[in-house]
Amino acid sequence: MANLLIIPSIDLVQGQSVRRVMGVPGTEELYTEMSEHPVELAQLWRRENAKVIHVTDLDSWAGKDCTKTLNAVVEMQKAVDIPIELVSLQRSAEIYHRLLSEGVYRVALNVLAMTDPDDVEDLLNEFSPSRVVFAARAFEGDIDLGPGVGMVNDEEFINHVYDLGGKRLIYTEQSWEGALTGQDLATITRITSLTTMRVTTAGGIASPEQLWALQRDAPPSLDSVVIGRALYENRFPCQAIWRVAEATLEPPLHATVVGEQSSISKL
Repeated sequence: MANLLIIPSIDLVQGQSVRRVMGVPGTEELYTEMSEHPVELAQLWRRENAKVIHVTDLDSWAGKDCTKTLNAVVEMQKAVDIPIELVSLQRSAEIYHRLLSEGVYRVALNVLAMTDPDDVEDLLNEFSPSRVVFAARAFEGDIDLGPGVGMVNDEEFINHVYDLGGKRLIYTEQSWEGALTGQDLATITRITSLTTMRVTTAGGIASPEQLWALQRDAPPSLDSVVIGRALYENRFPCQAIWRVAEATLEPPLHATVVGEQSSISKL
């Protein structure tokens, strides 16, 4: 039984995090600063031993201008020494190409796989399947890819991206997101049975007990899990120690130079 890799999640709107870490009394300003300056938030998760950081561009999913958010992701990647993986709803391969060329380690594609498979294959060939992966956000087995594509069965999507050369799938069910009810093992087993791709699941995890159960029972191809709300709410025992240590820092702590480490990252 291999250990699951835990990947902290940062959701961005207009270049700022929509979640704030809940700290010990007196640290409200500290964590507000980090939410407003996601480079600091990325450095926080790195200091707390994250090996990968998962970022979701919520602006793109809402059909809004995502320039600030995408620029923030590039700066976040420059400020940490671990991969950042970005999920963004983009219909242009040029945007993904720019992000990868500017240093973002990994992008997770969705609708583009269905609308422009040749461009996706070009991205895979140029940047490798380690940096170009695929993301499925499903509801009861269907994935809504919006205008021009509509609903796609998850099995069809998974088979399609595998045929393009995909090696990793990031999968979530909408009912898991922010619910803290755990992930459905039957769904995970079904999804992993459809492909030989490595699988990352996202959403739903609320406690160490749920993680241990998932690690014990999940198929071997599931090797990582993205966690958001539970980490921000300090639902894991080790976080109490971290928050006490961070309470001694004085905000503001955001770096003034691109790539510079902040006080939070030097603890």
